[in-house]
Order: sequence, then C-alpha cells, then structure tokens
Amino acid sequence: MVAQAFLTCRQAYAKQAKTARAKIAAFKARVSRGLLCDGFGDQAESLLSKALDGFDGETLACAGLTLVSKYRLEMRMQLQALVETSLEELYDSQIVNLEKSTLKKLSRQLLSQQTESFESNVDSDAAAARNAAATFESGMDTLQIPSLGLTKDKAIREMAAKITDAINKFPDSPESQLKRMNVVKQTTGKEKKPSARAVDLGIDVVAMIRPDGFGSLQGFAGYQLGGNSITVGVANDADDPQVIAQMGGVRPPLIRIQPKLKVDVEL
Repeated sequence: MVAQAFLTCRQAYAKQAKTARAKIAAFKARVSRGLLCDGFGDQAESLLSKALDGFDGETLACAGLTLVSKYRLEMRMQLQALVETSLEELYDSQIVNLEKSTLKKLSRQLLSQQTESFESNVDSDAAAARNAAATFESGMDTLQIPSLGLTKDKAIREMAAKITDAINKFPDSPESQLKRMNVVKQTTGKEKKPSARAVDLGIDVVAMIRPDGFGSLQGFAGYQLGGNSITVGVANDADDPQVIAQMGGVRPPLIRIQPKLKVDVEL
C-alpha cells in the first residue's frame, strides 16, 4: 500500500510536470522570437493552478498515509517550484521584449517628428513619452502574475526612466545622425535645374593710354557692369626706345581702344 502510494506520487509529479513543460516550451518558443504571449498572466496562473490541482487530485488518497504525506508534500513543492521558476523567467524575458519594442516604436516616433532644424520640441517629446509609457503599461497589464507577486509597478517605474533617457539621447543616436546625413546629402546633391535656352551678349572694352615718358608710371583700372567690362591702362612709355622698336620704329598712339564682343549661348 505504502509502496504504491509512493509510486502514485511520483507518477502524478511526472505527468503534471510533463504537461507544464510542454506549455512552457510553447511560451518560450514565442518569447525567443522577441514576442509576447497573449494573455500571459492569465495563462500562467491557470497553468500553475491546473498543475497543482491535478497533482492534488491524483494523490489525494496518499495524503492520509503518515509515511507518504511528507514525500507527497515534497513532490508537490518541487512541481510548484518547477512551474513558478519557469513562469518567472518567461515573465522577465517578456519584459525585456516589451521594453525593446516600446523603445523601438518611440525611436520611430521621434524620428518622424524630427524637424529639419533637428531641434528638440518639448511638447512633441512629452507626447511621445506619454505614448511610449501607455504602450508599455498596456503590455504589462497582460504579463503580470499577481499570485506570484509579479506585478507591473516596478517595471513601469524602471521603464519611465528608460524612456526619459532614450528621449534625451535621441539627438545623438545613430538613427538621428543618419537622418541628418541624408538631409545634407539631399540638400547638397540636388542637381541644378537646367536653365532655359538663352543668348547673352556682352562687350569688353580695353583702352590703353601711353603719354610721353620712359615707363616710370604704369597703372590699370577696371569696371564690371553685368556682362560688360571696361579696362583702362596708363603707361608713360611713348619715348621708351624698346617700345618704339616693338612698334616698328614708330611711337605708340596716345590712346588705343580695343572693343571685344562676347556671345554666351546656353542650349
């Protein structure tokens, strides 16, 4: 009788542990992909309750046996610890997933409302922070397991600090800097629009004044008006032998004017 009672306790433990592990494995598969388990808190409490109730129901007859009752209690505590430990790990892992997804959404919102001047907007940042906090709290409502003392209060407080930190650091984040670079590239890399076909005319006038002298005085002056220009030079070298030789033995004229017509055609 006693031996059979011990065996019943072991079998009940094995059966309920196997069922619980299968459900926990399904949870872990989803959490490992960075997702949350829908209604995790309710499912977790239900899983723990079913495992313990199932064990109690299958071993109820063993509870009255003095030699077996202690062993039965130890088996029950092991089963409870197995399920609770796994649920706590899943709870913590999902908080991490929820934090990551919330901060990612916050980053996208900050990026979308970033102005061309890249200056922070207090009102917009505050609205983004409220949205992120509300999203996180909504997720925590489905994760918490009150019967295990796993409530949302601590996680929400810690997340509030992380949201504030993320907003303060966003201007220097890789996402923000990349957007800055893209804006600069778009601004500097825009191709100039081709101008309409046109023909522009301009006149350049060069005048040279060469009074008597041997080159002791030289100077130039210029004036630009749109596409037209005037350049006047003065050199008192009319008596310089080298200048006369260059002119074929003749003194250079006092004033020499050379006009030049410029034609600028854009096709």
